[in-house]
Amino acid sequence: MDKKPILSVIMPVRNDPRFLGRAVESILGQTMGDFEFLIVNDGSTDETGSILDQYATQDRRIQVFHQENIGLTKSLNRLAHLARGSFIARQDSDDYSHAERFERQLVVMKSNRQLGLLGTNCYILSQEGKVICCERITTGEKRIAKRLPRRNCFVHGSVMFRSEVFRETGLYYEEYRYAEDYDLFLRISEEYAVDNIAEALYYYRINPASISVQRSREQLRMAMIVREACRMRRAGEFEAWTPQIFEALNKKMDGFWAQRRLDSDTALARGRNLMLGGDRRGAAHAFLLASLAIPNPKAFFHLLRALTGVGHGSVNVFE
Repeated sequence: MDKKPILSVIMPVRNDPRFLGRAVESILGQTMGDFEFLIVNDGSTDETGSILDQYATQDRRIQVFHQENIGLTKSLNRLAHLARGSFIARQDSDDYSHAERFERQLVVMKSNRQLGLLGTNCYILSQEGKVICCERITTGEKRIAKRLPRRNCFVHGSVMFRSEVFRETGLYYEEYRYAEDYDLFLRISEEYAVDNIAEALYYYRINPASISVQRSREQLRMAMIVREACRMRRAGEFEAWTPQIFEALNKKMDGFWAQRRLDSDTALARGRNLMLGGDRRGAAHAFLLASLAIPNPKAFFHLLRALTGVGHGSVNVFE
């Protein structure tokens, strides 16, 4: 067996031939080259698999695993079990990384043994690859620890973990579809320090015009469950996570006020995406709906920005 690498990079892919090459090449072009690149082809039905195989023949650091479609969360856990590095880094197949991303993250993590998770700031890209804005990321261990139970502070594709922390925490919980990353970040933060690098070392692609409202709503519903599970866990209301706890929390989200909160959060998310795409009128309508569902300062603030155009190019899509 080859020498154990310092870093394992994990990337699940499904039907993404358009942007895949840029993502792979951004990893192969890193200034820190001591890594293995583990990629799962999760049941792609197009040329994605053949593109990956071609890259694997060109660079021995790449290992491609073809499988039937099992979904993102299970694919991530499979890759985590296969990883041999002391650190594990994420990468999404439609995004790409700055050439010095891994080198800079490893310097920070090696200098702070208490740090279990480290993300980076990012640039938001259009589907065509144009930089829309630079994300306003939360930095500082204390600030993130305070804010994380209220909102996700990390760009999933940009994060790097210590392998032992990742595994000791329990990997990704498969029940949390679309919010498995947020739940993992919270659980890691309860045992270790977590932080972000302020520099934009990751390029996150977003298509504001075609993001599914239904999927966004499901993701936000799961985030509400994740936050409530975090509150209960920290309050000592359960000793170990069970599927029954998830089902109880899922049912709780059907309540009147939970649904109103979900209506508001979904409209806010849609409004922010429309703002990024330059549709101020559509964004204003979405923010108005958010305000009507649950009047709150955040919705009014974004509504004012949409109506006036002030700061419309710097909307935080991860808040």
